[in-house]
Amino acid sequence: MLCTRPCSHEGGLQTQTTRNILYLVGAMISRPDMLRHVTDEEIEQRVKVLRRELGIQNQSCLDMMAVIQKLSTSFRHFNYQRVPDAEMPDAEAQWDARKGLLRMRESVVGAMQRGEPRARMAIANEIAHFAMRHSGVRTRSTTQTTAGRSLLDAKKEESEARRFAAMFLAPNYLLSSTDTVDDIVDRFGLSFEAAMIRKGEFDAFQRRASGHRRELPSVVVDYLKEAQRRGAKLRTELN
Repeated sequence: MLCTRPCSHEGGLQTQTTRNILYLVGAMISRPDMLRHVTDEEIEQRVKVLRRELGIQNQSCLDMMAVIQKLSTSFRHFNYQRVPDAEMPDAEAQWDARKGLLRMRESVVGAMQRGEPRARMAIANEIAHFAMRHSGVRTRSTTQTTAGRSLLDAKKEESEARRFAAMFLAPNYLLSSTDTVDDIVDRFGLSFEAAMIRKGEFDAFQRRASGHRRELPSVVVDYLKEAQRRGAKLRTELN
């Protein structure tokens, strides 16, 4: 719904800017109750292990149906089922950790086998929940909301699954600094948008590996220094 209320002028803009800055600062200050963040480096290791276990460590554009079949023969607690679209109208695919069952809509399986990027990513996302050992039922859905779990848990696990899925389809060790977004689309079967995000993630990964970091905006640095002066413990180093 579009907002028809006129925006307040400078005061409103300054308030929104302040909120954005405080959000960034809050993300960098340690809290004892904060859920542990799984790093991209940790996820990369899990991707390597799973690809090696399945014998697909050097494959670029994965045959996702073959991957699913390999998972079912390699892991006792992994089975899959194709279901009519009418039985799962609100979800493309669903991983049930309790049953060890990946359920996939027939239309999504068909799209995946045709190499459609969205379907490939949807299935990779559910495989990620299995690989990351997330509990309960996970649904690749555009309409369902999370039930029975804390919102923070759900967001954390979905973030992990998205990162794992993208890295599983296009792992860092098969990417090159010279790869363009189009190269990633062609070689790994990602959508242009997913390939663009993946390239950004890979570039950031390389910067971290070489010890280079992007500089924070000066206004954020000022807020962090003030927070540090007041005794807050930061999760990032300041120059």
